[in-house]
Amino acid sequence: MHFAPTLPPTTRPARRAGFTLIELLVVIAIIAVLIGLLLPAVQKVRDAAARMSCQNNLKQMALALTNYEVRNGKYPGSNTFGPYNGWPVLILPDLEQEAVRNTYVATANWYDAVNEVPRNSKVKTFLCPSANGARSGRSAAPGGPASYTAAAWDYSNVAVVALALLTDLGYQDPSAVWRGVMSSQGSTVAQITDGLSNTLLLVEDANRPEYWVKGKRVSDRDPSFGGDGTATGTLVGGTWADHDKGFGIEGTSADGNTFVGPCAINCNNSFEIYAFHTGGANVAMADGSVRFLREGMAIRTLAALGTRGGGEVVPADF
Repeated sequence: MHFAPTLPPTTRPARRAGFTLIELLVVIAIIAVLIGLLLPAVQKVRDAAARMSCQNNLKQMALALTNYEVRNGKYPGSNTFGPYNGWPVLILPDLEQEAVRNTYVATANWYDAVNEVPRNSKVKTFLCPSANGARSGRSAAPGGPASYTAAAWDYSNVAVVALALLTDLGYQDPSAVWRGVMSSQGSTVAQITDGLSNTLLLVEDANRPEYWVKGKRVSDRDPSFGGDGTATGTLVGGTWADHDKGFGIEGTSADGNTFVGPCAINCNNSFEIYAFHTGGANVAMADGSVRFLREGMAIRTLAALGTRGGGEVVPADF
């Protein structure tokens, strides 16, 4: 007797379990939390990189100005008159910008038609990555209301300190010395008696001609001093080629809206030290070193750093 072989029971592939809606929501929530944790870290890295790039810009310009001083026996003046040009034109070769310098006609004014192409040339060293690099600067021609646009920059030099105003309000001690390193006549090294490492050379003054106060852009009113020669007016001076370069340290009110006052750093970008870095602004000292001045610095300390020979006592940890 033969028996038919017993066949194994039919086997079916096991069904793969999928994600339930709740599980998907949990995964999405976890991813959202991770992104929320990572974004601040990524932003901090970007901010740090921009700050370092900005510091490098100041370092290059400070070294270029040092080379100029060695060649000419003094630092250039803050402004030039007849023809009207800015001192950045003088250091373009030291910044490896010979192409721009060779097309710039220094015997003409910066706003003349012959200089239209070079004055609109963007120079990377003159732009801080934390600011709006796509903007154009704007500055007024001397002796008239005409305003000209040109390539922007985010820096400036300290020409003077408004000692009379600061002293009257009790923010500074009386002093006969109010000039900075790059005043209208410039300075020799011998005139910087406060010490090169204790004297400001270059500072950030970013995003002009946009008007910024305490981290917010202001578009519904003009600054109380705009740099156009009037008590109130349009914010100008934000082009690297123009003759309107340096400014006077005077501080603002605590809210940043009016001059003169105790607020020293990142209060107002209308011819004051202003940057888009968290907690402070970069500056270059006359010895070529670059420092980060923190918000909250006393205007008295900043004014002391601005003069070339006031003999003030500056805190070691400024």
